[in-house]
Amino acid sequence: RQAIDDKDVKAIVFRVDSPGGSAVASDAIAREVQRARKAGKPVVVSMGGVAASGGYWVSMDADKIVAQPGTITGSIGVLS
Repeated sequence: RQAIDDKDVKAIVFRVDSPGGSAVASDAIAREVQRARKAGKPVVVSMGGVAASGGYWVSMDADKIVAQPGTITGSIGVLS
């Protein structure tokens, strides 16, 4: 939130390395990604070794996603 409101911050880059986790926390982060983009701040996600479930969820609305060929990503919800 501070990065969104800080006029000196021109873009937001964050690292996702998560096998999943709390749906509430993932939703809160996803909403802040959306808020950042609406404020005109590009958002870039850098995926670590695992970006599954909640990690995938928080990444979906980013402007760019950078992942390695071996990054494990996806969500059970996508399959259903």
